[in-house]
Amino acid sequence: MYLLKPGGLVFLGAALGTLARALTDTLLGAQIGGINASTMLVNVLGAMLMGALVATWTQKRGLKPLWDSIKIFAGTGFLGAFTTYSTFALAIAHAGAWQALGVGTLVVAAGVFGAWLGKTLASRGASNSGGGSQ
Repeated sequence: MYLLKPGGLVFLGAALGTLARALTDTLLGAQIGGINASTMLVNVLGAMLMGALVATWTQKRGLKPLWDSIKIFAGTGFLGAFTTYSTFALAIAHAGAWQALGVGTLVVAAGVFGAWLGKTLASRGASNSGGGSQ
């Protein structure tokens, strides 16, 4: 990863994130409140992974340049392609007013909680391992 420019890291991460998103869509066809379960899952899971990534990167970024590349590859590339705000917004726009308000609020709250949980778990893991220089 050291040799790839940021654009190449984003490209490769996005290709993998898109594949993971397509696989999730294929495996999870159910709907919850008029929104695909896969859309809700990828957005909440993506928020949790982004929280963990940013917490880890914040602690390790000065230790090795590899962490800057990981953040670009995994955060901007993979998670940027894996999650989908536009699909979520479109599903909410097509739902009834009360349904949109309820499901939209639930998914946003779950995403915020997921980001907090990922950040908290990653921070605890780093402090338990002494913050290592990996």
